Amino acid sequence: MNPLRNAVVVRRTWWLFLVTLGGMSLMDCGGARPGLPTELTSTLPYDVDIQKVQTLDATGKIVEAQREFDTLAWQAFLALNWPATGQGTPDDSKALSDRTTPRVWQFWRLASTIFLPNGERPQPWGTTGTALGMPSLYRTKAAWRQHTTSADENFEAFSGPLVDQNGKWVRYEVLVNREEFDYLLDNELYSQDGQVAFSQRPARNQVDFPVNLGTTRHGAIEIKLAWKEMGANDDANRFYTTKVQVTTSEQTPQEKTIDVGLVGMHIAMHTQSSPEWIWATFEQVDNSPDSNDNQALSKRHNFFNPPLSGMPNLLPPTNATLPDGSKTWYESLTTKPVQLERIVVPTQGQLNPLDEAIRKSTQELNAIVQALLKNSNSVFQYYELIGTQWPVHPDAPAFAGGANSAPESITHKTPGDMVPVFLVNTTMETYFQKGMQPAGPLEQDDRLADGSPPIDATVVTGTESCVGCHYSAGICIGFKKNPDGGFLVDNTGHRTPIYGENGHFGKTGNAAFSWLLQIEAKGKPYTAGK
Repeated sequence: MNPLRNAVVVRRTWWLFLVTLGGMSLMDCGGARPGLPTELTSTLPYDVDIQKVQTLDATGKIVEAQREFDTLAWQAFLALNWPATGQGTPDDSKALSDRTTPRVWQFWRLASTIFLPNGERPQPWGTTGTALGMPSLYRTKAAWRQHTTSADENFEAFSGPLVDQNGKWVRYEVLVNREEFDYLLDNELYSQDGQVAFSQRPARNQVDFPVNLGTTRHGAIEIKLAWKEMGANDDANRFYTTKVQVTTSEQTPQEKTIDVGLVGMHIAMHTQSSPEWIWATFEQVDNSPDSNDNQALSKRHNFFNPPLSGMPNLLPPTNATLPDGSKTWYESLTTKPVQLERIVVPTQGQLNPLDEAIRKSTQELNAIVQALLKNSNSVFQYYELIGTQWPVHPDAPAFAGGANSAPESITHKTPGDMVPVFLVNTTMETYFQKGMQPAGPLEQDDRLADGSPPIDATVVTGTESCVGCHYSAGICIGFKKNPDGGFLVDNTGHRTPIYGENGHFGKTGNAAFSWLLQIEAKGKPYTAGK
């Protein structure tokens, strides 16, 4: 438990109830509510106003409290995408209309330069490894929780590639701020061996990423970005664009430089108000239609084209086999576009009673901020906040899953009484959008084998959530052994890791909601007898 949670933090002076832009007031955008930005600022927020949120929560005004988190999310998005100085700080002499200056997030540290192939210690902050200094978007994503193989590269989390309407793959990268980097380095959590040693300490052996200290230090922040390769039929004026070097997923990988446009951005912030983290996700407005919007379903999008046939959100079939026998995808053989839709989850009794009201409130705020950005001639007017997850009751216990345990085992899958219940970024969690399904997969992760019957057969309609997925992350707490007592070593000379699970802060080797520690960290090469 964080003893600073009840501190009052972040006193913003830039909120008013009314703003006029070129003769348009907030009332014209759906009505004014507390917590509306009146200007665009480069200040990266530290947290919400805890006392204000607690007061709203105590009086049942959850949707009003949601506005505080959505506003924080938008300010974080704009601050991270603000033009930067050569030192990585916001350049207030420039505005968001600038299209050429590097952004603040580009000076953060790429995960791929922290979690190195053989568990080596990464270079210190500021010496290497920023997105600016290493413009490569070749990402390694692990497969399901208990195993990582070379079959899973350049893919979405725990699945496969997303192919746009031009037949090109989406690329991903993850970066962390200085506060998270220092914590990983100081505790040697960048390697499997370091994680095992950390878990065996006599004390302070539970991962506990730093939270903000009022407005003097930020807490740990992770961001994930999704990029599409720009094509002849894409309007570059509607994307934040850049050039990057990528490595193809082929039998013989090749490097190439491509023009890309930003289509998705996750922002996860560990704060005093939110031990379960604040989870915000943004998308480019042309990505995909809502599944219940017939008008939008008749128009072409970045990842949807009406004339094409096929089920939406369908993972492409694998088409190649690696030397270890695992199945994978090669880019040259995987060019059929994925018909991407955002599955809109209907209100279902006590499963998600506030989600629709929250969604409407978020869309209202989007219209207001997009108007500000349009007035500023910024390309970010073409981006939208999909949603922000946060804990209504921080540290409230999670509910176990099991037969007939839904809906409570879904709404309380994680600690904190998180809202909204469902939240996905369609460019990063395309294939989590199952819609109608047994409740079991949406409950607490019990790591069932593929093809196993669900632990709860209750039928619900749902997708996933940021926190619901990250809740299952663990650290390496040991290595598997053969019957003779020797370590089980793979064909690359590395031991097979055993992971903890579930961020409910018990003695389970949890990773405190960060998948980086499980899916990115590698072990040192192992030689028997040494």
